[in-house]
This record gives sequence, C-alpha cells and structure tokens, in this order.
Amino acid sequence: MVASSSAISRRTMIGGAVAGAGSLALAGCATDENDATGLHMFRVGRTPDDPNADVWGLAQPFEIDLGPQDMALPMRLDPAVTTVRVRALHDGTTMGFLMEWTDEDTNDLSVRVDEYRDACAVMIAEGTPGDAARTMGGADLPVNLLHWKADWQRDVDQGRQGLDAAYPNRAVDVYPPLFDVAPADVDIDAYVEHGATNWLPGVHAGNPISVGSRTSPVEKLVAFGFSTTTHLPTQNAGGAGMRTSTGWKVCLTRPLAAVDERELSVLPGASFTSAFTVWSGGGRDVGSRKAPSRTVHVVTVAP
Repeated sequence: MVASSSAISRRTMIGGAVAGAGSLALAGCATDENDATGLHMFRVGRTPDDPNADVWGLAQPFEIDLGPQDMALPMRLDPAVTTVRVRALHDGTTMGFLMEWTDEDTNDLSVRVDEYRDACAVMIAEGTPGDAARTMGGADLPVNLLHWKADWQRDVDQGRQGLDAAYPNRAVDVYPPLFDVAPADVDIDAYVEHGATNWLPGVHAGNPISVGSRTSPVEKLVAFGFSTTTHLPTQNAGGAGMRTSTGWKVCLTRPLAAVDERELSVLPGASFTSAFTVWSGGGRDVGSRKAPSRTVHVVTVAP
C-alpha cells in the first residue's frame, strides 16, 4: 500500500539562493521500505550528474509501464517504448532520477524538418495519484518537468548542431547580411554580434530552443494543463544521457529547493507525485505524441 501525501503548505523560501515566495512544499508520509508499488528516493553523499556513476546502484530500480497517450493531440496509441527503469537519489540539496529504456535507434539530430529526437521527462507534482497531475496539472495544481533531449545532449557534447551536421557537403557563397564573415564561420553568435538576429526569428524573440550554445541537455519547465508547458526563468537543471548497447541511460537533476515562482520544493522525509515519459525519434514522436507512464506514482524521499 502506498501512503498518501498530507496537505501541501506554501512556504516562503529564505536565502540568497532562493528567489521569491509562495513555493509549494511537498509534504507527506513515508511508505513502507518493502513497498514495491512506489518509488523510493534514497539519500547519498552526492547526487551525480553522470548516468554511469556507481552510486546509482545504491538506489532500488523501479520498472514503470508506459502506455498510449490518448488524451491530447497528437495522440500516440501504440507506444514505441513500453517500459522504463527508474532510480531516484538525493543528497539533501539536489535530487536526481536515472531513466533507462530500450531503443535500437539513435535519434539525436533534429536539423531537418523530418527528423525527430529521442527524449525523456520526469514530472514532479504535489498531491496523490489520481489528481490533475495525470493531465499535466491544472490552473490550481502546477506540475514541474525535467525534460532531457537527445539533440540537446549532442549540442552539449559536440557544439551547437546546424546545417553542416545535416548537410556536410553543402556549398555556401555568403550568408546575408553577414557579408564580411566567411560562410564556414557563420553561426548564431555571429548574427548576435552583428545585430542581425531579425534574420533568425527564434533567436530574435528569445526562444530558449534557439539559443546559440547549451550548457545542459535538461530543461526545467512548469505546466498548468495540456499545451501550457512553459520554460522556467532559472535553468538550474542538470544531467546527461548516454547510449548503451540497447538504448539510453539518462540522469536528470535539479535542486530540492524551489527557485522560481510556481516551482515545487521537495522536502527530505516527504513524498510527492511523479510520472515519466519517453519519446522515440525513430517512431516520429514529438510533443504530445509520446509514451507516458500508465499511472502517476508516489515518490518517497528519504530523510
């Protein structure tokens, strides 16, 4: 039996590293250590950013069934990935999840319009299973997301991927209006330096998808229901993904304490609700076309 969470109280986070008030603390009762139906977040000396770190072996793996996404368009009725193995750790300051799944294809480039990336995400919410968390939250129940993207991982590992990655033999005479920049040297930063970002609408509008370089392959977001997923101002999520002989192994981390408005704080010794999702680029998954966990799960955080 999984113990239900107790009422959630709003906390004002104090300290220079935590901005704003009204963070939601996740409080609850611990589940039985022998309970196999819930996910336990074990405490360690340091939460790793390396998916291959030995310390992950201290956490009990939890097999999660993934099912169809039949609630919002575009739907995915026949999931390309059907199970994911999850482990969870925290060190009193930072929490982390390790997700492992089978995927025979590597899809980590999304430059062409017909390319789709592999990805995974963790949802963090207050409350108990069955709440609006199943529908990506609601107006009165925001949910937080940690979203790892294989193409962002490639950007971090190899530098921002552009047309040269998709079309290595292309020939370009000049990129207007950068007439004084050699075509081989043109990148997003060159447009920024020349005040020409109006030629790159995403960059010009400040779209986080369009940045010139990345420091993390994991994005931190908040959602209030379907089609409301929003990039949070403070991007302090970390992690990394790596290919295995059968698929992907990905870790996703973030501080326990909330920093942004509508972000959730997680307390040692408490519990919260979570869900997990995998996208298969080879299966043309994108947006709502994905393989979500069939149910939401209680995560019990070690004191």
